[in-house]
Amino acid sequence: MIKALIVDDHALFSQGMKTMFEPEDGIAVTCETKNGYEIPSILEKKEVDVIIMDIDMPMIDGLAALDLLKREKIDIPVLMLTMHQSINRIRGALERGAQGYILKDASKDELVEAITSVSQRKNYFHPKIHEEVFDYFKGKTSAKNKLQELSKREIEIIRCLADGMNTKRMAESLFISEHTIRTHRRNIMQKLHVKTSAELVKLAIDRELI
Repeated sequence: MIKALIVDDHALFSQGMKTMFEPEDGIAVTCETKNGYEIPSILEKKEVDVIIMDIDMPMIDGLAALDLLKREKIDIPVLMLTMHQSINRIRGALERGAQGYILKDASKDELVEAITSVSQRKNYFHPKIHEEVFDYFKGKTSAKNKLQELSKREIEIIRCLADGMNTKRMAESLFISEHTIRTHRRNIMQKLHVKTSAELVKLAIDRELI
């Protein structure tokens, strides 16, 4: 039996989830809360296989709750169950470690499949958002591949930017002209599709290039 914790501030929805599942579904909602801050204390007392969590909540939203789980080193798979299907919300959840993402208008069969998959640490995404998720992962792969294509000199320049160097200091440090520095920086930004040095450094840090 898959034991689930529901984190949702809508009491009627949570109650409906608790009564939705039959024994043959292999799922039981064993605990619930409307406050993401309570998740760690609940998990100290209850055995949970999967966390089912909304995004919009008053005290701490679902994305911030995912950050909390990461800080507390809580390694339980999370299924986001929400009405939001914007790419920003989806990306935010995936980047914070959510295992799955399903919309609240899903059928019971879809929900059973989602909870079962996520409890086994398999990804599950609602059919309505498949295209957004595909584009997200495609973008991550593309960025990673482009980073791997950077030359040694381009990586040196990114590291100098991360160290807060201006063009003159970079030129002195790398023994090349300021014009060459500016050319390299422009080429790097075009290659990685970023518009500012801050975006460039953040991308490099996120992809563990520096």
